[in-house]
Amino acid sequence: MKNIFLILILISLWNINTYADEDVFCNEPKCDKKYNDFTITRFIEAKEKTDKPILFWLSGGSGQRLTSDPLQEVEGKIDLIVMMNPYDMLKNSVQRDDGAAPQAYIPDQADRIKSIIKFYKAKFNSKEIWLGGQSFGAARTLAYLTASPDNSKLISGIILTGTAVGSYKNNVIKVPFNKIKDLNLPIAIIHHIRDVCDTSHYKTAIKVKEKLEKINLGKTEFISIEVGNLPNDTKCGGKTRDAKNHEFKDSKKELAEAVVKFINQNTQ
Repeated sequence: MKNIFLILILISLWNINTYADEDVFCNEPKCDKKYNDFTITRFIEAKEKTDKPILFWLSGGSGQRLTSDPLQEVEGKIDLIVMMNPYDMLKNSVQRDDGAAPQAYIPDQADRIKSIIKFYKAKFNSKEIWLGGQSFGAARTLAYLTASPDNSKLISGIILTGTAVGSYKNNVIKVPFNKIKDLNLPIAIIHHIRDVCDTSHYKTAIKVKEKLEKINLGKTEFISIEVGNLPNDTKCGGKTRDAKNHEFKDSKKELAEAVVKFINQNTQ
């Protein structure tokens, strides 16, 4: 009886995702030393060992949480890296009416992301890494591309969800697309059709796709998520935030399926 009980415990432990936290030294030229030269990262291992790429995921909002949100349903299917940013990505952005995320474009941010990519490529014997993010995490992903033409050469693909890069009301997109050079990657822009927040409007995400399509030599695909019973997002900022579709609250399973499918279809 004891043996059976022990076996059941071992099986349950086997099915739990493996987490490993590390301090990754930020050692690129533009890393800001006042942030102690490191960033906390978490590696979330897939349940089965595969040769599929790792997805390095940048969370939305402040970026100061070790979370895969809204990709919790992806955990266990592919390897994930998440990071806790050492400074608040919302600083200087909350009161703006143009939907900009200025912190995403400071030189330190791109080099901090680059340091993490290089660290995990070395750790896992040059295993391919995809980069992506949710909301302001999507803005940080695009900012990484604008920082240097060489940055895109370190990754194998891009996933953008709930992309927040400007103001729909003011018809403004704050990404300097003209700075993105030599881009040749599979890119998926995944957005909920009922996300009508001003800074992450569904129609703005479509415009982002159209702009990327003009400069990207690889595949650029827009994927609409329509499932769920939640109404349109309305009050999408401040203390009364009501952005459940923006955060895929009722469609995480479908979001995960779209992410994993796109990565599998575009991995050699």
